[in-house]
Amino acid sequence: MFYRLSGLLALLVLLAAPTHAQLITDPARAAAARDTLLQQAAQLRLHAEQTSPIFNTNARARGRRRVVVQGISHQNSGTLPNDGVRQTQWAPDNIAWRHVTRYRRDGRVQERYRLSAGHQMLLNERRLNGAVIWLSVPVAYTSVPGMVVRHRGLFLRTGYVMLDKDQYVLPKSLQ
Repeated sequence: MFYRLSGLLALLVLLAAPTHAQLITDPARAAAARDTLLQQAAQLRLHAEQTSPIFNTNARARGRRRVVVQGISHQNSGTLPNDGVRQTQWAPDNIAWRHVTRYRRDGRVQERYRLSAGHQMLLNERRLNGAVIWLSVPVAYTSVPGMVVRHRGLFLRTGYVMLDKDQYVLPKSLQ
């Protein structure tokens, strides 16, 4: 008796749940959404790395299996005191980025790239042997000068793309 009631309750919950957006299966639109998201991520990375006057790395010795490169992108980078040491004070318009590369013993190269402004994540990306396997741009607008974030989205290597509020499925030939 209890199992019948719980099954009926589960069916009612599923029927009463709001319907989700329909997946768009048009290959041309799905490829355009994927390319838009990948291009925006490349522009965000390029802007953050070009405006970073100083970055840190742990790759002082050859043969390291984990290499971490990180920096802070100073939008107003004219803050050199008289002693010549650059101040690394955090300002709200600064962007912090971190690129972690892991070289596995079986030959795989895993990369993780994170980009954030303040407490707001702008980009989170994972790569395997140079191919993007997961990409997330969680915000569609940022108040950081010089940064242009027009779309928010998510890309998965399995062929799913979410750009703004539309969800796409890439065909196997385009993955």
